[in-house]
Amino acid sequence: MEQAGIIELQLGDHRLPVRIQRVGKARSRHTEKPLTEIHGIATTTDPSLHQQLSQVLQEVGSQTVRSVERFDNTVGKWCVSWNSYAERAGEHRYSLILREEEELSLQALVLGGVELHPYEYREEFSEGGELTIWAKLVGSKQSVLRLRALLKAHPFFPVIRRGIHDEPREMRFGVAEWSEHLGQIRFRVVLVDRDADPTQHPELLRIEGANKGAAIAFYMNFVERLVEMLERKKILPAAEIEVAREAAREELWMGRHEFWRVPDVDLL
Repeated sequence: MEQAGIIELQLGDHRLPVRIQRVGKARSRHTEKPLTEIHGIATTTDPSLHQQLSQVLQEVGSQTVRSVERFDNTVGKWCVSWNSYAERAGEHRYSLILREEEELSLQALVLGGVELHPYEYREEFSEGGELTIWAKLVGSKQSVLRLRALLKAHPFFPVIRRGIHDEPREMRFGVAEWSEHLGQIRFRVVLVDRDADPTQHPELLRIEGANKGAAIAFYMNFVERLVEMLERKKILPAAEIEVAREAAREELWMGRHEFWRVPDVDLL
């Protein structure tokens, strides 16, 4: 219940009265709309209640919590974006920041003029303000080819998250994966800001490394099958194939040399 600067939060089976110290507005990173933000204090002298509340607050983390009644008749869901605890003279004191929960509703994802409608979508901002988008889509082979052409022709392109923020944002592909399923193409795209630091995206590096490893294994197996076919059809003599294999083993460093080639060492 809200009264005289008090807002009650529903935390599981507990109601936590929070004494409001300050109410302000914080700009959303996602939509740039102003969101209600409350700074408040919750206290108790009951040791058992303190134990219960501290456990509940740890479990809440950044999840959404509800207030018993809507604040200012508009906001009923909150994100506990930060909390701290102190104890003094038997009084347990919690300092909380509550930020209005924002529901993001994507209508379309537009990549360089190509309009897509993901069946699964999420976006996250890093502490430094970098945006990462994860989207899964179903489409035709032509859809995948259009994305591939976009990737090949434009390392960076404008991205519009219609329904969330209509202002174009320069981004690039972090990962673009695809698979076939029941005659359709399912693909996942991960987009990062144009100037994003790759070292700040370890999950993308892991995915990209795994994909490259799978691609290398495929082409190695493919080449081996071709060699077997050429030998079986007597197009290439077995002796010449073995000579080529030995040369490849002896000059293995050449492949590694090209693999580690970069545009400019001084830029590393």
